[in-house]
Amino acid sequence: MDRACCGWFLVAALLQTQPRSSNNECLHLARLALSTRSMKASVLLIAIVLAGAPARAGEAVQWYTDAKVAAAKAYQEKKFILLDFTGSDWSPWCARLKQEVFDRPEFADFAREHLIAVELDFPRTNTLSAAQQVVNGQLVQVFHIEVFPTVILLDSQGRPLGQIGYQPGGPRAYILELARILHIQAPAEPAPVEPEVPRKPLVFVPDPSSVPTHYGALTLKGISGSKDRRMVLINNATLMAGETAKVKVNDKEVVVFCKEIGEQSVLVTADGKPLELKLGAR
Repeated sequence: MDRACCGWFLVAALLQTQPRSSNNECLHLARLALSTRSMKASVLLIAIVLAGAPARAGEAVQWYTDAKVAAAKAYQEKKFILLDFTGSDWSPWCARLKQEVFDRPEFADFAREHLIAVELDFPRTNTLSAAQQVVNGQLVQVFHIEVFPTVILLDSQGRPLGQIGYQPGGPRAYILELARILHIQAPAEPAPVEPEVPRKPLVFVPDPSSVPTHYGALTLKGISGSKDRRMVLINNATLMAGETAKVKVNDKEVVVFCKEIGEQSVLVTADGKPLELKLGAR
């Protein structure tokens, strides 16, 4: 079937779904469309004869099941028509197409700008109205649908442009294929997210005040005070004459008794052993 005749065949085929009481009026409109080959008349006729249910609500993409509303909207807004022939409750590939592409925000953005989307469902568990079943069944014959999912793409006047099924790759790959079929420019690829600059590993630097001080041999480090109240600093301990303290020596403690403090030296006992420590001596 050539592109120019598809719209007229669709009109004639859908007339079969109308009640007998409206046949005469519908046939008159069909003859008018077929004789004049006015695409505008055919679109208006499709809007009259197609029956269906309201659009699906609450989804990112506005999906129609009422083809007459979809056809009129596509013609008015000069958008392409996407017909999704699906087995929503039994086909795993239909479910994957919906989940991986149609439900994604990238596809919603593309559809809002370019598409009027129509769902033509063939469920096995859920029930459609009798009129909807007839219309969907007729469209399957018109477009020779043999596998599900099949996505048919039409221009705003109902002329077929191509078809596609499920394909892997997510919304970006699918949108690129749709743009190729529709002969439009594909949306720009989102800018890549700049990778985070690797951070240098943290190096533990201990607080100098928390690092234990190592003390070697007993060393006189200082003498201070007046002659009768002198004090000495031996390793980590401060003593006056007559005092005893535990002094750190080579990672152990030694009991030091301060006997006498001179101007440049001190007499002590270390663990009972007498010693003279002098300033500056090592």
